[in-house]
Amino acid sequence: MKYDYHTYSYQDGDKYNPTVDGVASIIPGLGQMLSGESGRGAVFLAGFLGCNGVGAFAVSAGLKNVDNKDQTILIVADIVGLTMLLSIVAIDIYSIVDAVRVAKVNNLAWSDKNRASFNIQIQPYLNTIYYNTASISSGITLKVTF
Repeated sequence: MKYDYHTYSYQDGDKYNPTVDGVASIIPGLGQMLSGESGRGAVFLAGFLGCNGVGAFAVSAGLKNVDNKDQTILIVADIVGLTMLLSIVAIDIYSIVDAVRVAKVNNLAWSDKNRASFNIQIQPYLNTIYYNTASISSGITLKVTF
């Protein structure tokens, strides 16, 4: 089943807190893991750590070749390092946005599975009828929705 997380609003008693999961995803993947999506969180964390590793390798390769003044290696190291830095920022931002969305969708699914939803409305009823004589009917209307 597909859930529309745009219409979701946090309710007391929800299993996952989108705000907490979003803040936790400053460490990419942690918010997804807190929402019960461990595999998804591991992918974000692996991507983040992989970009850090490649970026660190590129920077160290560039620093080793500063003395040799090989411009090609320096340029490639700078490009790879900058690309990895941008990738790290993108993964971190997307991880935060995704953690909030995952928490909302998981709350909607959990609510759908574990809660009985019902609504009770009680309304007074008052009606005046004018035919030959004025008569007033009154009562209470009970509306129950499951």
